[in-house]
Parts: sequence; C-alpha cells; structure tokens
Amino acid sequence: MEEIKSMINKIGRNITKTSKDIIKNTKLSIQLSSQEEKLKNVYIEIGKKVYEIYSYGGNIGEFFDEKYKEMLAIEKEIDSIKQKIAENKEAKQEEAKPTQNIDKDIIDMRPQVSSVEECRICNACGQKNGVNDRFCVKCGRSL
Repeated sequence: MEEIKSMINKIGRNITKTSKDIIKNTKLSIQLSSQEEKLKNVYIEIGKKVYEIYSYGGNIGEFFDEKYKEMLAIEKEIDSIKQKIAENKEAKQEEAKPTQNIDKDIIDMRPQVSSVEECRICNACGQKNGVNDRFCVKCGRSL
C-alpha cells in the first residue's frame, strides 16, 4: 500500500513539475513574440523615417539611395497595376451588360448535379469510404 502511495505521489510531483515547465515555456514564448513584435515595429519606424528623409530630398548613403529608388519603382508599378485593375473592371462591366440574358440561359441549360454522395460505410468503425474502396481508410478492415 505504501508503495502505491509513493508511486502516486511521485507521479503527482512529475505532473506538477511538467505543468510548471509548460506554463514557464508558454510565458517565455509570449514574451519572445512580444519582443519580436516590438523589434519589427522599430524596423518599420526606421524604414518610414528613411523614406521621409528621401521624400524631402535628404540623403543618408549610397545603399539607402538604391533602396529609395527601388521603393519609387515599386510604388510606380503598384499604381500601374491598380490602374489596369480599374480598367479591367470597367471593361468587364461594359461587356456584361448585353450578355446577361445569354449567360442566364446558359446557366439554365447545365445538367443538374445530384448532391447525394455515394460511399461505403465501414461496419467496424463507421468511416465513410469511396464506392470502389475495398478496405477502410481509417481502420483498414475489409469493406
């Protein structure tokens, strides 16, 4: 009886220690994420400040000169893509107007698909299997 008590106490201490370790590691993970987020925000602030300096005609070095030019090229490309998207939307709207009735007729002509799914249910575990499956995908028993 004492041996069982001792074993239960030992298991209890191990569970307590493990739980404390998990809690400690979780807290550390949260702190790590928080600090990484703070660092990311500092990087963003630095980047914004450098961008502002260049926007007002400043200069802080050759590397940053190249990065500023790269940013301007990307911004120009973004504006170009946005313009193309807007043009495509307008063109689509113009194309859709005369064909709305035709599209509806085409949709009405599609064959109706049955929503009933064919399958074989395993007698051992109840898992749904394909119609052609010979063995259950969950437990492996013959269907």
